[in-house]
Amino acid sequence: MILGIITAIVFLLTVAKFATKRLPFKKLDQFFMKFHKVASILLLVLAIVHMVLSIQLLKQRPISLFLLGLFMLICIVGCGLSHIFKKKLGKKWIAIHRAFALLMCVCLIGHIIVGFSSFSNYKKAVQSITFETIWLDHVADDTYEGEYNVGYIFAKVKVTVTDKKITQIDLVEHRNEKGKAAETITQEIISKQSLDVDSISGATNSSKVIRKAVEKALENAKNNQ
Repeated sequence: MILGIITAIVFLLTVAKFATKRLPFKKLDQFFMKFHKVASILLLVLAIVHMVLSIQLLKQRPISLFLLGLFMLICIVGCGLSHIFKKKLGKKWIAIHRAFALLMCVCLIGHIIVGFSSFSNYKKAVQSITFETIWLDHVADDTYEGEYNVGYIFAKVKVTVTDKKITQIDLVEHRNEKGKAAETITQEIISKQSLDVDSISGATNSSKVIRKAVEKALENAKNNQ
């Protein structure tokens, strides 16, 4: 996210040339004229790095977020190529250059809106998580699967029940932001034989999602009886 914010700031500084050209500040316009080329190269590098690093989050983010980012990258390349081949394009090059820049602005705005919207939905989904008391009296000895997904965090578990007790919890998959530390919460659940355990410090959201996945597994166990 930090790299994305930096990329957005560099983009705004890159397109500032279009605004300063229409302002009565020649020195400011000259500064952004010199900065424009350097910022454009930096923007391309940052956009590529941001895209590469974001690929690992493909399952945790809306696909529209990645498509908008990809379109932005294409527009950056288009701006660069229109400048490189401006002699061949003649007077058309500046119109093409500005068209790509405008499309970039539209994609950036869309990217920000989708990003904030998905993050807001994720926070609401986590806050809405509640837990039921687990009863194992009528659960047959077996291993049961359960999963829970709030977008940014996903957990899938296998819960083994033996003699009416949870004896093992295998965390099959845990897609998380910075919540890897929460994975130890499975041992707390086994120890207390309850979902009413404290969240792991610094990984509260992942703790809740893993606990909910365990609850879903036990719900599946009851439904299969």
